[in-house]
Amino acid sequence: MKELQKKIEATLAAYRGRWGMVILNHSSGQHFALNPDMVFPAASMIKIPIMYEVMRQAAAGRIDLEQLLIVKDELRVDGAGILKELRPGISMTIRELVTLMIILSDNTATNMLIDLLGMSPVNQTMERLGLKSTVLRRQMMDFAAAAAGQENETSSADIIRLLTTIYDHTDLPADYGKLMIDILSRQQVRDKLPFFLPEEIVIAHKTGTLPGVEHDGGILFLPGGPYIICIMTADLPANVEGLQLVATLGKVIYEHFGHIQTK
Repeated sequence: MKELQKKIEATLAAYRGRWGMVILNHSSGQHFALNPDMVFPAASMIKIPIMYEVMRQAAAGRIDLEQLLIVKDELRVDGAGILKELRPGISMTIRELVTLMIILSDNTATNMLIDLLGMSPVNQTMERLGLKSTVLRRQMMDFAAAAAGQENETSSADIIRLLTTIYDHTDLPADYGKLMIDILSRQQVRDKLPFFLPEEIVIAHKTGTLPGVEHDGGILFLPGGPYIICIMTADLPANVEGLQLVATLGKVIYEHFGHIQTK
């Protein structure tokens, strides 16, 4: 990983802000970490813990993924997603809401799932799994709560731990882990880690964006891997710089491990 570290450090030298990242070769256990425990506003990365708690409650028989929920007009919020554009009163299954929450980062779907689950169960599950910095404190688009200090938070080390748990099926039945990876792999927001990657490369991932914040984390499926990656940035002078940085690091990571495999 030393060669990769040099490439990453050279890339970071051209940018301003703060960042934390972990790159783990799941097969070998080798990893590179930079500020892995640094805490960041979670942005939409908090949707991975929410998805996990949905699956945990489904596995426990507390909810049914095929249960229909009504998208009431008063539940629709701005920001990312498609539900705000559809007619009020439409019905969606919990499975469909999870899918929209992840692949389109739909904020309305997310808030509906938070209402269904409760915040405390999400936080209790993350604590039980050993995540040290991940906490769900507010719903999506509740900027008043964020301004009052009730921000959702996480770290790159926590996201790596959660993605590893999902991939290894160490906590839930394998079917639920496979479902989560399938949903993550259908991600439609591809402006960061996969931006420069060939279309055929599979990466199961979730992004996050707030003013001055750009994140991406997921599982990159390559020979010799998979590689579990999380890159978090904050205090950016402009979000476009974060987009460029994470996309460039995705390219650096892909080319590095692709080069190793072709030697």
